[in-house]
Formats: sequence, structure tokens, C-alpha cells
Amino acid sequence: MRLFHRGAFPLAALLVLAVPQTAHAAHGKFTFQYDVAGHTRTAALRDPVDGACLDVTGSVGASGRAAFARNLTDRPATLYMSIDCEDDGVALPPGGSHDKPFKTVRFG
Repeated sequence: MRLFHRGAFPLAALLVLAVPQTAHAAHGKFTFQYDVAGHTRTAALRDPVDGACLDVTGSVGASGRAAFARNLTDRPATLYMSIDCEDDGVALPPGGSHDKPFKTVRFG
């Protein structure tokens, strides 16, 4: 008795390849400090998606830019002063920290 038709395995392989892949994410936490009305606040991005340009200041309602970052993820991050991650960024390896102003970050 045959349990599978000859075409079952190629069809199964095709279905596996046709299913959309999920986005990769850095595992861990990226923390940063920012200013709101003269008060320093701390926020975090948890398991951020690779490749996306993330506006850290806009996401928390900060005035201006973030001023300190710590990359506690397993992926490198790049910090930018531009809102679109297009300027020369500053590399921040896993476990690294940065104390200069930035507005956006990209992982991967």
C-alpha cells in the first residue's frame, strides 16, 4: 500500500517555498534616552525588525533627538541623524553603547 502519491513531495516542497517568510528581527532590547519638556526619559525597542528605519524620537513624542543608546540585541545597529536613515550612520555593535544624538536606527 502506497501512502503518498508520486507528486506529493514536489507539491509539498512547492507549498513550503510559496509561503511568505516572516521578517527577521534582532533578539533583545535596544534602549535609548530622550528629552520631553526638559526631562530625560528612557525607552526601549524590543526585538526590532531588521532593515527597517525606525524613528525613535517620533515613536515616543520626544522633542529633537535621542541622546544615548545601548544595543542589547544580537544584531548590529546603525544610528542616524536623518529621519530617513540616509546619512552616514554610526555603527553600534551588539552590547555597544553610544552617547551622541541620533534620530533613527536600523538593525541588521
